[in-house]
Amino acid sequence: MKLHRTPTVRILLAVALVESLLLLPLYWLQPALRLITIQLGIVQFAVSLIATATALWLLNQRLRRAQRSQQSVCIGEARFRVELERMISLAQRYNHRFALLCFGLDEFKLVNDDYGYREGDPLLKRVAGELAQVVRRNDILACLDGDEFAIVTLIDDDLDEVEQMAQRIVNAVARIPSHFQHQDSCITTSVGITIYPDMAHDPKSLMAQADAAMYRAKNQGKNTWSLYHRERDTPVAMMAHMNWPQRIEHGLENDLFELHFQGIYRVADRKLAHLEALLRLRDPDRDDELFMPGQFIPIAERSGKILAIDQWVLRKVIEMLGRHPDMPSVAVNVSGRSFDDPSLPQRIRQWLHDSEVEPSRLLIELTETAAVSDIQDAQRFIEALHRTGCTVCLDDFGSGFSSFAYLKHVTADVLKIDGQFIHDLPNNPENQIFLRAMLDVATGLHKTTIAEFVDSETVLAMLAEFGIDLAQGYHLDRPQAWHPAIPEQN
Repeated sequence: MKLHRTPTVRILLAVALVESLLLLPLYWLQPALRLITIQLGIVQFAVSLIATATALWLLNQRLRRAQRSQQSVCIGEARFRVELERMISLAQRYNHRFALLCFGLDEFKLVNDDYGYREGDPLLKRVAGELAQVVRRNDILACLDGDEFAIVTLIDDDLDEVEQMAQRIVNAVARIPSHFQHQDSCITTSVGITIYPDMAHDPKSLMAQADAAMYRAKNQGKNTWSLYHRERDTPVAMMAHMNWPQRIEHGLENDLFELHFQGIYRVADRKLAHLEALLRLRDPDRDDELFMPGQFIPIAERSGKILAIDQWVLRKVIEMLGRHPDMPSVAVNVSGRSFDDPSLPQRIRQWLHDSEVEPSRLLIELTETAAVSDIQDAQRFIEALHRTGCTVCLDDFGSGFSSFAYLKHVTADVLKIDGQFIHDLPNNPENQIFLRAMLDVATGLHKTTIAEFVDSETVLAMLAEFGIDLAQGYHLDRPQAWHPAIPEQN
């Protein structure tokens, strides 16, 4: 029995029903088509609409499959190592050659430090999406730890093809629009290339060679690619990059980390106010060589080992303060990654209690960039530290600010002014202007101020004139393992 409707009503009803078709599974579609055709009695119009709906539904399904395919085309590190082994086996069997390209985003750590992981993680997904358009159908694309990627691609005797691919990767990443907190940024990458079997025959050596070539590309100015050369990329350089995660783990397990101390002095009378604990890592192969924090801290932050390092330093310093009640207070640097560990302030409280240390003798230093990138987490962390009784210092103050307004929320007790404003202060009028502005803010908020990188008497005298409270630098004291202010080391 047909429904008696005006043409307009029938058309509107047909459109509404067709729209609902887009939500139906495919196997329900044909019965629904017959029902609409019979009930409305406008066969040609209904069939036309249904054909359109079917096409839209199929297109929607295709787009969803394409999105899933694009997301899954970038395999993880564990799967990649299996695939790399498989490629080596196939290449040996069929006498093929392939290229391994390893690359990471240049200065990606600064993105996380300045804007937080909420900005960094979506960027990595956009990069993976762009790379999926660069690789060929049978290539292997992998997302490794942090911001690093790898591609395996078959090649012939001519290396032009792989060099062109490396350039396409560089260009594709540079074209990605990057906006962080309403600021435009340019993201670049550095690519390292090695060839199987020309340069190596096993996965470990291939990865090390590609890594070494990638770091050479970074040293050449970044935003470029480099092909591995045995004469240029030495095994020593390869091992330096390949083994850092293992070295950090080995250092934690075998007590190879050690603390050096540098004094912070009152500008007015130049008397010692407190010490700062500075971390070093001893080379297990050469006992007289120490690695500086810049060589291993970025890697430790990417791998998550920085949390264990932070706790090791805190425990060592608290134990030392407990053994020597008369030694000065000590400042300890804590990574921004520790903001994600809500239990750390409670652990600090417990360690202080166990060692019978007055909490005010421990200063916790947090970098400004880490605090600003995630103000809410930073403030919760600082409030928890204040409840333990510890003093909180904001390190590298002024290094990346666009506004001082965040200081209303990040309630640090001490502001350590970044060394870039202190170095060459007498000869740099702009730095003098910046320094006065920061001091005005700090004074108004009743914050203690520290100037770092004080390397001359002229600079120290100018800081006294400006009204800086404390100073730190080679002119006053150099980092040393055997600091005279620590009784057990005298």
